[in-house]
Parts: sequence; C-alpha cells; structure tokens
Amino acid sequence: MPGNIDEQLLQRGWLHAHEEDMPGKAVFRPDSQQLPPSRGRIGYEFQPGGRVVKRGPGPTDRHTSTVGTWTIDPEGRLTIRLPGAPDEVLQIEALDADRLVIKK
Repeated sequence: MPGNIDEQLLQRGWLHAHEEDMPGKAVFRPDSQQLPPSRGRIGYEFQPGGRVVKRGPGPTDRHTSTVGTWTIDPEGRLTIRLPGAPDEVLQIEALDADRLVIKK
C-alpha cells in the first residue's frame, strides 16, 4: 500500500480489534463501530494537522489519553511521537474507510 495512503481516511478514531488480528497483522476499526467488550483495548485518534490522541488502559484499568503528534512517509510508515515515550513506528499494510491493518 505504500504511496497510496489517503490521509483523510486515517484522520479519525481507531480501536484495536484484536479479535480480528492475523499472524503478523494488527487490525483496527473506526471507534464509531461496535466492537465486543474488551478489557485493555487501545486506540488512536489521528487528527488533521498531525495531532494524535492515544487511548488505552491505565494502571488502575481506567482509560488514559496521551496527546502527541503523527507523521506518515511515502512508504506507509506511520510515526507516533508521545511525550516521554519512544517513537512508535507502525507500517500500514491496508487502509480503507472501515479498516486499518498494521504489520506487527
């Protein structure tokens, strides 16, 4: 998919649909889609202008949010920078209106 990433499709909230993961691939669905209840589901909200909000379970199982930045290169590598954490580099394998697939 490198070179064919539509950033507007990426700019929304995504939740990890771990029940759909495949070997070597993590699947995310739009946060507006109903997913089965799950403890510890992580998600990202990619906003225009390069702002990202990462959501996930905290140490007491309450949801936490961290704000950072995101960029994407022509090879489909999505880099997420959050304060106090190493950069996350995710390789996008597939992206459409209702599914984001990341290589693990």
